[in-house]
Amino acid sequence: MPARAETTAADDRTPAAMRRLVEFVNTRRADGDAIGTPHQLATWLHDHELLPRNTAVTAHEPDRAARVREGLRAMLAQNNADPVSSPRPDGLDPTAHAELSAMTAELPLTLDVTSTPPTLVPATHGSVDTALATLLADIATAVAAGTWSRLKTCREPSCRWAFYDHSRNRGRTWCSMNVCGNRVKVRASHRRNSAR
Repeated sequence: MPARAETTAADDRTPAAMRRLVEFVNTRRADGDAIGTPHQLATWLHDHELLPRNTAVTAHEPDRAARVREGLRAMLAQNNADPVSSPRPDGLDPTAHAELSAMTAELPLTLDVTSTPPTLVPATHGSVDTALATLLADIATAVAAGTWSRLKTCREPSCRWAFYDHSRNRGRTWCSMNVCGNRVKVRASHRRNSAR
């Protein structure tokens, strides 16, 4: 994934729940994994108000969170056009969507009818699973608000950086036109010139 400013993924115009989803998917970066250890995962979840500060995170929970993240990445990729051809490998795990589907049964949500309007909330409290279920509830929030299709991953297969599409026609396809969009244009130009 290319280096880029965090502001290209989500900004103050992005609804809070959507920004949280984008930031969670973007914890996998070219320079490492921001939730790869129990301490990193606990810090990220606490900083995003998803986990109380003193909650213990076990050694297997970063892997579990990463599987949810990659499933979300696969779902966001479905909101964009097909990836462009690239000599680099695709950043999507082909099993991620199915794994997330299986995991959702272990991350139950319930309808809180005492809130106005009623909202989906995790069925458990104070754990990493609660935080992961909250991220799944954010998906339902996005669907209900009509903003789900604005959450996308970059069409550049080697990137797959998540972003919120603020364009009027919901037609943005690249995390950054200056990085990934330009990379694709250069490859296409090279192919055209090679064919001559």
